[in-house]
Amino acid sequence: MRAQRKPRDSRRPNPVSIKITHDKKLKASFLVKALEVTSLTKWYGSARGIEDLSFDIAKGEIFGYLGPNGSGKTTTIRCLMGLLRPTSGQCRVLGERVVPGRATQHTRIGYLPGEFSIWPRLTARRSLRILARLGHGNKVDKRQEELSERLDLALGRRAGALSKGNRQKVGVVYAFQHQPDVLILDEPTIGLDPLVRQVVLELIRESAEAGATVLLSSHDLSEVAAVCGRAAILREGRLVELTSISKIVRQGQRRLKVWFATGTQAPHLPVEQLPGVRLIQQDSGSLHLAYQGSIEQVLKWLAQYPVDRISTPETSLEEAFIQYYNKNPPPSAITHRDTGPKEAADEQ
Repeated sequence: MRAQRKPRDSRRPNPVSIKITHDKKLKASFLVKALEVTSLTKWYGSARGIEDLSFDIAKGEIFGYLGPNGSGKTTTIRCLMGLLRPTSGQCRVLGERVVPGRATQHTRIGYLPGEFSIWPRLTARRSLRILARLGHGNKVDKRQEELSERLDLALGRRAGALSKGNRQKVGVVYAFQHQPDVLILDEPTIGLDPLVRQVVLELIRESAEAGATVLLSSHDLSEVAAVCGRAAILREGRLVELTSISKIVRQGQRRLKVWFATGTQAPHLPVEQLPGVRLIQQDSGSLHLAYQGSIEQVLKWLAQYPVDRISTPETSLEEAFIQYYNKNPPPSAITHRDTGPKEAADEQ
């Protein structure tokens, strides 16, 4: 006689189904980007703010956003925050589509605008607590104190009595105090002295190591190179490059400094015979030049002379950035029919 099987408890889930569900969720988490910008366009009446921008940023990535004033960096950021309504395209933050006018995922975002201001008659501490209670309650008090100590900021002073640099420190505390999943920072170190800038860069690195995603818009290209793995370069509202920082530097002109043997006059550089080579500086016994492509032709020419030593100074991100702008012509002017109320062009 066959033994009767014990009836299965219907309340207990099938362990196989648990594994499948877990695997699907795990796979989905890898597919979701922290920030996504798709075909984003914003016109201010007949003036272009940004046009057809598309990029995404992975969780834990520090992403640089580069371009001169008016190139569209702040317009992009305001669209990501839902503060501007794009003409077309969309943004997603932590998998959720940004709806203009609604605080999409704002409790999980640390935002520092380019022009940060708070109530001048209130102390910095009081202002930060009011801002924290908009979405984070009293959970940030300890973190506020830690950040203010690292930034050397006196929270008990009235905001109106603070210097520009100290007001910027308040903005940094505001962005970092709730340990957000996403940091959107528009010129976060502007007005800060070099030592405090290093502290801010340390905070950015620490946040990324803890899993936060950082969008860093900055004019200081050295600080972008110090913390960012990738960067987007904007020109007149359009994306002209999206790649790693190291590749941007590699694609720029490289430097070569040559010292000749004692008593040897530095020879004239025949730039007409060396395509892609230009003279930067010439002294009595040395040459400083830049070249594009292979160094072989330069070395063959130098082999004719008694060379004492050669150095290859690293191309800075600033130099490479300028070269990108010189190499890429500006986008052609496009007229655009008004599609709504004219907004201030300085929002770019």
